[in-house]
Amino acid sequence: MNKTELKAAWDKILSLMENKEDRIVVDTFFKPLTPSKLSEKDQKFFLLAPKESPSSFYQNMVNNYQENLMACITEVLGKPYFAEVVEVELPEDPEDPYTSEDTLNPKYTFESFVDGPNNRMAYAASVAVAEGYSKKYNPLFIYSGSGLGKTHLMHAIGHYVHQKRPRKKVLYVSAETFTAELIDAIRNKQQQAFKDKYRKVDYLLFDDVQFIAGNDAVQREMFNIFEALYNSNNQLVFTSDRPPKELNGLPERLISRFSWGLSVDIQPPSYETRFAILQNKALLEGQDIKDPDLVAVMDVIARNVDSNIRELEGSLNRVLAHSAFTGDKIDLALAKKVLTEVFVSKDAEITPADIKKAVANYFKIKVSEIESSKRSRSVAYPRQIAIYLIRELCPNYSFPKIAEIFGGRNHTSILYSYEKICEEIKSSPDVRNVIENIKSNISA
Repeated sequence: MNKTELKAAWDKILSLMENKEDRIVVDTFFKPLTPSKLSEKDQKFFLLAPKESPSSFYQNMVNNYQENLMACITEVLGKPYFAEVVEVELPEDPEDPYTSEDTLNPKYTFESFVDGPNNRMAYAASVAVAEGYSKKYNPLFIYSGSGLGKTHLMHAIGHYVHQKRPRKKVLYVSAETFTAELIDAIRNKQQQAFKDKYRKVDYLLFDDVQFIAGNDAVQREMFNIFEALYNSNNQLVFTSDRPPKELNGLPERLISRFSWGLSVDIQPPSYETRFAILQNKALLEGQDIKDPDLVAVMDVIARNVDSNIRELEGSLNRVLAHSAFTGDKIDLALAKKVLTEVFVSKDAEITPADIKKAVANYFKIKVSEIESSKRSRSVAYPRQIAIYLIRELCPNYSFPKIAEIFGGRNHTSILYSYEKICEEIKSSPDVRNVIENIKSNISA
């Protein structure tokens, strides 16, 4: 907090004190003091005594009214700080390298995020968390397939907190970076510094938590950090490619904690949202979004790239870059020339083998298990998903034919599996998310 912000906070504190104590007390003992420094490390609010006045006199007075003063400080600053009077101006602490904005992508803000029916709940929840509205959203768990905006929202939360609530410490980290830092801390015997870094933040933004699966040491440290931050009412935000209950390879105690707050999913965007995303991207690139040729290009991209926002924006980027480098006019001919594989891939044939492999990879089981007669839910549910996808994506495969490629099962059991998933898709956003995630991972 800079000097101007500190002075404004102190003025609000004095105003609140006037409602709790006699005005003469506030005017005599508190208004002569000047705010000097706020120390997060020591949890102290340092106040500078008037020149040539002993700090001990004012400290005694402050101590006499410390309870009410601390209550006012807490109301204004959001945390309790002990007031301490000093006689000389204190130097500023060096900037905390772990709470700077260096790790946040400057392009990922709420302003640049295009919300639509597919992501409105995730967007609203992220704004609420950034504002600090409700601890009911702690932790906030955002899940979706790759490239649909999870990381964008997480960075947007960080930027918003930095700008609107600068006294809050924010730390964004990916699962990969977290794991590497823990390994380095253990190797260099700096575990305590590692713990301090992660347990003294107001907002922990943890990206791609699914990647800590199978690593006991990382999971144990994550659990301890979660407990420390949650019990201190500090905000946790996680992203993943699947909902908490489907995070295979994580201990139950972590999975249950991820579900304590609010879990929200992001679905693939509709055509209208995809087109709006492209318009926003074109505006940022200085393009005239009313140009009929550019509109036609954005339309054809929005219709052909339907599951991944990064691929969507990347396609437009490639067209714009090619035009800038070659001088070619931005039109449909250029788009089809530059993005040949985008449109060709739509016509590529998807096979049952592709689907089985994608389903097995998603659920972290073997293809042979999907094809087996095992009936445990960990195998039966993926098998039902695979059956549904084969029926939907391979039009030449009838139910009897699908039964053949699943070990000669009775085709009525195949029909039952298909209809079961159809019903679940209608009622469960989680199941719809699973289906879309697997579709996006299937290689033609």
